[in-house]
Amino acid sequence: MGTTRDIAEFAYKTTFDDFDSGLVKHVKDILLSGVGMTMAGINTPTGQTIISYIKEFATIEEAGVLGAGFRSSAEYAALANGTTSHSTELEDDSFPEGIYSVGIFPGILALGEKLHVSGKQVIEAFVIAWDIAAKLALPLIPLLASRGMRPAFTTIGVAASSAKLLKLDIEKMIMALSVVTSHTHWAVLSQTGTGAHLFEAGLAGRNGIASAMLAKYGLTGRPDIFETSRGYLQGVAGEAYQFPKLGEPYRVKNAGIKKYPCCYLEMHPIDGFIELIDTHNILADDVEIVQVDVAPTFVNYVRFHHPKDEEEARFSLPHSLACCFVDKKPWIESYAVERVKNPQVSALRDKVKMIVHPEWANPNLP
Repeated sequence: MGTTRDIAEFAYKTTFDDFDSGLVKHVKDILLSGVGMTMAGINTPTGQTIISYIKEFATIEEAGVLGAGFRSSAEYAALANGTTSHSTELEDDSFPEGIYSVGIFPGILALGEKLHVSGKQVIEAFVIAWDIAAKLALPLIPLLASRGMRPAFTTIGVAASSAKLLKLDIEKMIMALSVVTSHTHWAVLSQTGTGAHLFEAGLAGRNGIASAMLAKYGLTGRPDIFETSRGYLQGVAGEAYQFPKLGEPYRVKNAGIKKYPCCYLEMHPIDGFIELIDTHNILADDVEIVQVDVAPTFVNYVRFHHPKDEEEARFSLPHSLACCFVDKKPWIESYAVERVKNPQVSALRDKVKMIVHPEWANPNLP
């Protein structure tokens, strides 16, 4: 396992009948969660930005821009829906590889709508895309941690699944995988807390669909682009590494569904804080200081103490904990700019002290 053809053959041969009922139910839950977060993301600042951008293009109406009241091409619908879904930070993730739903389902749903595919085909494509993305990422976690970059493996997964939805033969599927490697890097650590970080998810869907469509019409690439010398795997890792066997156990089984619309790393601290407040009936005025002990990995992502806007607030644990007092638990409205600039919330953020423990560093995490 480790070649371009291996990836293509997995996507080509895998079918819905390979999945057990538990996996199918889990994927349905993730897809339903995805539609909800996309609808909620329409009214975020980044959501409004991407919708305005997409409206500039007079294009064929193939797929719906969810919640926006208009249709666009499959590629632009995927770009819009990927961005708006990510803008709530409610995406569902698998760890430690960090693959997330918003980089996958918008492209598959948009192309699926264009092609009028069945629900089984959507689930099939989703599982395939996630497995490819996750298993390409798993061997590289320590390396990616040191670089602060994460290749957009979801884009590769979407390209493979798009090729399957288009019913491309194995050779053209290989071409789709080759073409997609030409645009697959994201500046994850540097862009958190900005609209660009949210836009990256939209790019995965758009670029994945585009790569498969271009292969359909005859665009070529190296058929051994992953494993060849100076190819994709060597470019990412410094060598053409081996990745885990594709297929069962499917990595999407490890995807967790978020409870709060902020960085995944904040889920457990928020849960614990809410439980502490409820158990001891703690009031905000009774609190002098909230100390949170964290590993260095945590502050690579959750790095804003006093956020200036909605995007930064979703990567601010002090803000999320402050909203546990104000809103009982953080939700969409907790990260709106009005709440970010609220004097009471700002005062509560001042009470939160994050203590970083270097000795808790894990070299296997980004």
